[in-house]
Amino acid sequence: MNKFSIISTFSTYDRDEAERSATAMLSDFQRMYFERYYANPFPLRKSAVLILLFVREGRLKTIMIERTDVGVHAGQVSFPGGKAEPTDVDSIDTALRETAEEIGIVVSRRDVVGELPPVKVPVSKFEIFPVVAFVEGVGDFVRSESEVKRVLEVDLEDLQASFSTRSVTVAGKQYDVPSYVCGSSVVWGASAMILAELFAVLGEL
Repeated sequence: MNKFSIISTFSTYDRDEAERSATAMLSDFQRMYFERYYANPFPLRKSAVLILLFVREGRLKTIMIERTDVGVHAGQVSFPGGKAEPTDVDSIDTALRETAEEIGIVVSRRDVVGELPPVKVPVSKFEIFPVVAFVEGVGDFVRSESEVKRVLEVDLEDLQASFSTRSVTVAGKQYDVPSYVCGSSVVWGASAMILAELFAVLGEL
């Protein structure tokens, strides 16, 4: 894959299909919060993440991070990103700024190839806007020690093949959740929904 083919793919993808793929990733735990949200909607804060695509040794890769053991998303594996600030022009601004702050990688708006449908997260009161960029390569990472425990270079084909239903523990209860595996971590919830959208666009890798 090259930048031209990625741009072409993201300019013509079926948005409804991507959204259906995300919805299919909802666990029973998430559905409970969605039911409450749709019964009594409340404002969701905007945030954005960056899906940074690049090719290494003929394989399509991306970057994910393992968050530190503090905060509402402690210990989770996710894409770099965070909440929108008043100075951000749009979701692209938010995703690029947060990525630079969290892992020290500066990505240009010229490298952005598309965006995926936003994913609502009622449990944390956020709406996440995934931004997709393609670069020829990534440099050295400079992680924010207060936010990021590890920076992970992820092979997307391996990640796609890892899809299964797994058991996770949330607030002392176990739930079976649609998920992927990244290293030793189970990726589920909003990050899995975003990945499902990405794979719906890219197809079988």
